[in-house]
Amino acid sequence: MLLYHGSKSGIQGDIKPKSRASCDFGCGFYMGDKPDQPKGLIASYENNMFYEIEYDTDKLKIKTFEDNYISQIDWALFIAYNRQPEKLSEYSQLCMRYKTYNELYDMIVGVIADDKMTQVMQLFFNGQMCDKAFIEAMQYVRLGKQYVLKTAEACKKERFDIIKAYKLTDADKKIIIAQNTNRTGQLSSMINQIQRKYRRAQDIKFFDEIIEEWDK
Repeated sequence: MLLYHGSKSGIQGDIKPKSRASCDFGCGFYMGDKPDQPKGLIASYENNMFYEIEYDTDKLKIKTFEDNYISQIDWALFIAYNRQPEKLSEYSQLCMRYKTYNELYDMIVGVIADDKMTQVMQLFFNGQMCDKAFIEAMQYVRLGKQYVLKTAEACKKERFDIIKAYKLTDADKKIIIAQNTNRTGQLSSMINQIQRKYRRAQDIKFFDEIIEEWDK
């Protein structure tokens, strides 16, 4: 499987399942199935390194969030648990569910929700965007999927074959930054359109209703 990883200063030593705890899927080593998003994360760093990696998933325990309503809501709640744990702190069953995800699986796979999607995530978590609008907004961005290594087993050297490793050129960085700026502008317009579309929709739910229903 060909995956991509962007590093602010290059991989130093052995690969480990470490990152900020507040990332989408918690602590782990993050890779994507498309190059643009990981490049975007490192474009503003002078000592960046970009990697193309052939990765072996053989015999790993993998949790995959599929492309259906239940799985997408599960994905969103898992991100809420990792990014903003206070949102779910009073819901013991949900917290136990997502603690298990972080501890049980070697790899977790799901759609990328990078920092450009913070506005959409916050609207949903704060009850200002319904479930159907949120899912449509996330599908609009299409940044690809992220593959997050959570354990030492998933990070074993023999699973990695680094095909290419290189620093982004100044030209690369200018293109990437311009693309990110353009996407941010398009995102604001898209959010307003989707919000209007679901303003009077039937059979919709909001974040507080969903977590009450799921915490059983």
